[in-house]
Amino acid sequence: MNADANSLKLRRKTRPAAAFAALTQASLARIDACLDQLQRRDDPEDLHQLRVALRHARAVVWAMGPALPRQERDRWKRDLRTLARATSAVRDWDVFLAETVGPAREREPLDTVLAAIADTARQRRDTAREAMLAALASYRDWPLPALHRDLAHLAHLAGRARGDSARLAPFARRRVRRGRKQLRALAKNARGGDPGAVHAQRIAGKRLRYVIEALAPVLPARYTRRLHRKLVKRQARLGRQVDGIVARRLMAECLAVQAMPDDAPPPLPGAS
Repeated sequence: MNADANSLKLRRKTRPAAAFAALTQASLARIDACLDQLQRRDDPEDLHQLRVALRHARAVVWAMGPALPRQERDRWKRDLRTLARATSAVRDWDVFLAETVGPAREREPLDTVLAAIADTARQRRDTAREAMLAALASYRDWPLPALHRDLAHLAHLAGRARGDSARLAPFARRRVRRGRKQLRALAKNARGGDPGAVHAQRIAGKRLRYVIEALAPVLPARYTRRLHRKLVKRQARLGRQVDGIVARRLMAECLAVQAMPDDAPPPLPGAS
């Protein structure tokens, strides 16, 4: 479970806007720390942790969306989505190199085709990382400061909320039920194996899982235990399926641009 939720001491009577401000403040701190690490070193785990922090923040925005002013809600959704998309290409190449190319090369270390694919994948990954770092550097100047400034305003709104609907516990249960309903519909659409539908199901499942982790202190055990375990298990299966789809796409990209050593044309006369 997410340690942030426990450390923030969410209560059943906490206002949703106050819970949002506290949870996203913790998420932004994690995002800032991950961005610092990415600038200092090139470690795939740092990027993975940034993406996890972004998913947690986006899940909280979705969960608390109905309690937030439209302008702030839309800005958070847009800016966090843009930040996450900037990291996608590098993460895809990292997973491809670690889980597809790496094991294949261990089994066939002398295979020249695999060596060429590995070289192309690393070059593509390095190019994508340069673009990602440039984008992330600009995001630290804007919009991340604006998101930090939003938090004080949103926390202030909590004191103005009235009525049972403004209490976190019933609000959280309604949002989890809403997430389950959406996930069931997406799972039905994904039964045919369409890659886009499978990806949408996986994203919705991750979102619901992170919502449960963030709001665990105010949710009943049927959500924090049974449903959470089911989501984790399902995500592992869908993750392997989606990673396979991405691996085939990246393999096709490598094969399309890489002239294999055995098939490379001979040098032109006089070339050196």
